[in-house]
Amino acid sequence: MTDDDVDGAVRVQVEAFGDLARREGETPHPITDSVLVRSRARHRHLLKHDPDGAYVAVEGDTAVGCALALRRNDLWGLSLLVVDPATQSAGVGRRLLGAALGYAAGCDRAVILSSGDPRAMRAYATSGFALHPQVHATGAPDRGAIPALPRVRVGGVDDIEFADRVDVAVRGAAHGPDHELMMSQLTSYVVDDTAGQGYAYVRDDGHVYLLAASDDDTATALLWQCIRDVADLDLPVTIEHLNDGQQWAIEVAYRARLTVQPAGPVFWRGGTPPRAYLASGAYL
Repeated sequence: MTDDDVDGAVRVQVEAFGDLARREGETPHPITDSVLVRSRARHRHLLKHDPDGAYVAVEGDTAVGCALALRRNDLWGLSLLVVDPATQSAGVGRRLLGAALGYAAGCDRAVILSSGDPRAMRAYATSGFALHPQVHATGAPDRGAIPALPRVRVGGVDDIEFADRVDVAVRGAAHGPDHELMMSQLTSYVVDDTAGQGYAYVRDDGHVYLLAASDDDTATALLWQCIRDVADLDLPVTIEHLNDGQQWAIEVAYRARLTVQPAGPVFWRGGTPPRAYLASGAYL
């Protein structure tokens, strides 16, 4: 993949996820200018920092598929794998996945956050990954359920090294340059006291983007702060990638009176999902 491929890859991403939403009986998310800006930034960020994990499939001069993978310390992750709906089930996705997995050579652990597409799940499950079921939570939060949160403060660029230390303790790998990008795009919150350490990011559309903490209580406080942030914006909240080890987050979702539903699974190789952690779809 090169920078010249970015716009074509973003187009495929939009069309692939729109098609998946329609097949699942859902309305595709609106594609606003801010969505396209974030998508281009994601592609260019990973192309810059992980060029050996960035691949595009083309027919002539037209992009028909894209794979983005990253490596952070000994952890490999699949950030994106999409194929144009008109080209799906023709082997393009398998070839892109194989290329992206080549970038995992030497990594002890690997993770893939999957959609609910049965074809994608089959490909990951037959590539040496273990499937862990997940749910997601959405809806307008109950403001009356939000507790006082004296431990939580607003984060900033001075907290990047702290966030990397939390990452290493929680998931065994720092996010490194990903924090710089997320700090520039998202609102961040931090807890750093004698009881625990952690951080969280929340997006201005109500999406809890990433959370990592040393313990369940700290993670719970950070998640409630993200929910309060979204409630103040008068938006519905979205919390993704909740698995069976994250009962603390599932309890928060129910206490906030959100709707909890089945979602695409997470796949791990050489490890299991961290407990006090909510992964980012883009940066794992």
